[in-house]
Amino acid sequence: MNHRNFATVAAAALMTLVSLSFLRPGLLGPQAALAAEQDKFESEELEAAIKADLDDTESLNASRISVEVENGLVTLGGNVSSLMDKRRAGQIAKRTRSIQGVLNQLYVDRSDRSDDAIREDVLMRLRVNDSLDRPEIVVNVENGSVAMTGKVDSLAEKRLAETAAAGVRGVTEVQNQLTVGLTKPRSDEELREEIQALIVNSVYFDDVEIRVQVDDAIATLSGTVGSVVQKANLIETAEIWGVKGVVADDVSVDPDQLDPTRRADRYAIVSDQSIRQTLDRLFANDPIVFPFADSISPTVEDGVVTLDGTVGRLRVKNKAERLAMDVVGVTRIVNELQVRYEGELPSDAEIIRLSQQAISRSPNLDRRDFRIHCQAAHVSLYGLVESEFEKQLAEYVVDGVPGVVHVNNALAVENDWKPKSDDQIREDLERKLKFALFDASNQIQVEVSDGVAILTGEVDTWRQWQAAMDLAIEAGSRHPHNLLNVRMHPPHGGSRIYVPR
Repeated sequence: MNHRNFATVAAAALMTLVSLSFLRPGLLGPQAALAAEQDKFESEELEAAIKADLDDTESLNASRISVEVENGLVTLGGNVSSLMDKRRAGQIAKRTRSIQGVLNQLYVDRSDRSDDAIREDVLMRLRVNDSLDRPEIVVNVENGSVAMTGKVDSLAEKRLAETAAAGVRGVTEVQNQLTVGLTKPRSDEELREEIQALIVNSVYFDDVEIRVQVDDAIATLSGTVGSVVQKANLIETAEIWGVKGVVADDVSVDPDQLDPTRRADRYAIVSDQSIRQTLDRLFANDPIVFPFADSISPTVEDGVVTLDGTVGRLRVKNKAERLAMDVVGVTRIVNELQVRYEGELPSDAEIIRLSQQAISRSPNLDRRDFRIHCQAAHVSLYGLVESEFEKQLAEYVVDGVPGVVHVNNALAVENDWKPKSDDQIREDLERKLKFALFDASNQIQVEVSDGVAILTGEVDTWRQWQAAMDLAIEAGSRHPHNLLNVRMHPPHGGSRIYVPR
């Protein structure tokens, strides 16, 4: 499988790591609307594009996955090794142009782990997750299927708990029966204003017009987005604390209806003050950052954001930076946040033990041989992994370990690169740009020489710049040269996120 930058998967991360791969109410919209929406491409062309992208995705065995497309609905069948792989396959299908919905029927292979061992690991992941505020969650496991009951404070925490459980080795599905108890009710108008502001000021929705209504803490969204994955991310954005449910039946998927001029208008009116207000909203509503939101002091000058203050986890520091970079008008992040663990700091030996356990719980990393060193809560990772994805995933797993203040990722990627011809790389990249980075404003030209993709032309934003870079790597270009000009930002200042890897 090909080398790929994990940054987009995590920011999203992790956003990515966050979107559900099964159908939820409102994901497809009314059946009549689905039937009325005709394919922009032939079903065979869409099937071929999705299959090719699955084959390019690390950790997935695409030969075990079947893809069928009918009336814009994708059905995924076959087998995968883990629940996280099932979700990754679903994300690939959801990002594809003209797709209206994804029915993920992939079967997760049953591991040889006992239900008791799986349950213990799920409970451990929930216990060490500060963002869940030591929730009273009851976990039952039967044949690898995890059922969670209990109460959390928000829809975002409910989703976070599910994501934590899904990342445990041996879990085949998660039945999320958690209920949301609203400890501090917010008025419908306050919720509407918060959700609307978060959407309008996000780089992920800068070319869409979404209407928000809230009635009795139920948020109803309407408008048009460009992809199923954008719709899923829209739903997640609306799941702020105080919201009991999100309805998106009236959000249609049609990339041809997006208006790039709307993006230009939003960037034209953005100010340092509006960026600061958006940062405060994001930090207060994000399930990972909000416990430390009052301890973070952002300052903004000419679009450059400086984050000062103290947080209790390295993951909080990293998430705050990713949230800030996703705000319309932000050009650079200076992350000066200090990590200071609250409570008795674990010893270096204890941090090593917890890091080893966290890695062993991951279905993608459990077979790898890592050497972990720790000095004064600074962790260094050594060893071999099969892909850049595994390298970045290991760092993400360890930065969530209690007490860790820094991760030095010295993992080496095995040199098992499968070279492609220049013509094949160009063909694959042009396909990905067509189906996964569709935007009428983009003007991207592709050249490939000795395996190196050279991207020239223009895109609107740094998010699009980074997405094009990731797709070039995914297409098989090991060291792409991204010479794309970004229209709506000054020359780039070098954020950790938006740097070629």
